[in-house]
Amino acid sequence: MAKTGDSSIQRQILFASALIAVVGLIAASDALHGSTQELVVAIEAMIADYPLLGMSTFVLLALASAMLAFFSSAILVPVGIYAWGAPVCFLLLWLGWFLGGVASFAVGRLVGRIIVERIIGEERLSRLEARVRNDTRFVHIVLFQAMLPSEIPGYVLGSMRYRFAPFAIALGLVEMPYALGTIYIGESFLEGRGWLLVALAAGGGLAALAAFAIYRRHRLKIASVSQTT
Repeated sequence: MAKTGDSSIQRQILFASALIAVVGLIAASDALHGSTQELVVAIEAMIADYPLLGMSTFVLLALASAMLAFFSSAILVPVGIYAWGAPVCFLLLWLGWFLGGVASFAVGRLVGRIIVERIIGEERLSRLEARVRNDTRFVHIVLFQAMLPSEIPGYVLGSMRYRFAPFAIALGLVEMPYALGTIYIGESFLEGRGWLLVALAAGGGLAALAAFAIYRRHRLKIASVSQTT
């Protein structure tokens, strides 16, 4: 079962790398990049008329993307950067993802394991629960959240009634580099640095796979030690 979960994470890494590469190829095409920029400008004009509503909607959509696997707020980032600038867009994106993680934790904590099983699957939930306990060290909670899609750890740790404070701190730390990376990709897209994004997709994907291999080896080593003691 562990192998099934590991292959799922590897597929997600490859999918994210392929998506960044596609964004890079669009940015490298003058025609496609020009069309998307026109769309960004049009949406930004609507946001300029209702700035508070625009920011609130952006945060809510980021929140939803942190709870739902089929939706990503990353496609909105170029609009946010164009409308508010990279620093403000980063804060709004991070806040939305953080609130989404907290909301998924609350669902797991308040509603319970039965509903979480329906959301992520009974077999997958059991497999993930075997990796963490209520006394799991903070650094392992950080790794647990970093190596899984953002919509999953909150549900799992909430249903296990894990302590909220270390979960929230780990969540805030984990989401920060992802938000920074997403903002960088959005800026690169707006500025037409397409081939840089393609190179980033290749290098980032290889680095992520290598980091996951190290994490998996470390996890298996811990498991073998615990079995012998």
